[in-house]
Amino acid sequence: MPETVAPGVYRTRAPGRTLAPYRATECYWIGTDEVLLVDAGDGEAAAREALRADWEALGRPRLAGVVVTHRHGDHVGGLAWVQHTWPDAPVYVHPAEADAVRPWTARPERMVPMAEGRLEAGGVTVEVLHAPGHTPGQLNLWLAAERLLLAGDNVLGNTTSVIVPPDGDLLAYLATLRRLLALAPARIAPGHGDLVEDGVGYLNYYLRHRAEREQQVLDLLAAGPRTPEELAARIYSDQPPAAQRAGVAMTRGQLAALVARGRVVEDGTGRFRLAEPGSGPAGVSPRDA
Repeated sequence: MPETVAPGVYRTRAPGRTLAPYRATECYWIGTDEVLLVDAGDGEAAAREALRADWEALGRPRLAGVVVTHRHGDHVGGLAWVQHTWPDAPVYVHPAEADAVRPWTARPERMVPMAEGRLEAGGVTVEVLHAPGHTPGQLNLWLAAERLLLAGDNVLGNTTSVIVPPDGDLLAYLATLRRLLALAPARIAPGHGDLVEDGVGYLNYYLRHRAEREQQVLDLLAAGPRTPEELAARIYSDQPPAAQRAGVAMTRGQLAALVARGRVVEDGTGRFRLAEPGSGPAGVSPRDA
């Protein structure tokens, strides 16, 4: 049976291949006699079976459309199966994700570009938000009546989100977190993991965590230039090897954001150092960054 998240909102935990510690992608059904499906899982048998079983448990409602939160395979791998099963359902995707999502579809002509706007199914209205950061065209869904945010991979239920170039952009992500915080969500339904019961508190924690990571990098660079690998080895020293390897990519994302803000420069040898005071990009001073 699908889990009831809110009136007219249900969750399917679709088992599949994704980043540890998660073993499933959270997919959502929105509506009653007709529904929107948010994300399609990875397309493997276990995910397909979970989605079909929950659709049947909901009374086999008409599928009014599929909303793709973002391009990664654990969220779009099941699109071809969904389109074979419900061939008339449109697939809503942000234009920035379209080229990456198209190969996963069986009927690319049914893709509908959507940057922002509103969708309705079975008497439930959702606001679609462009929420870049984890990927350039990530979409989040806001149900104002319930103060419920469906956050894709911008929020994970048990860990912080992974923001890794080239898909990830930390500056865009921080702006998205602040926009989502301004909504003051009561609850957050994440792309992976447990439901978040204190949306505002959790988003504030995410922002604090990013600020702490930034300060760690700046403190380490204050002692002299370092490579991303050297920085990650210090920052993630208490993590298992897999997390340390991912930490290198995340550290590169942090450095890219600091370079863009004029706080850090690359020295031409693969090492990064603190920028000289007043040497930031035009229009950006270290004080304002």
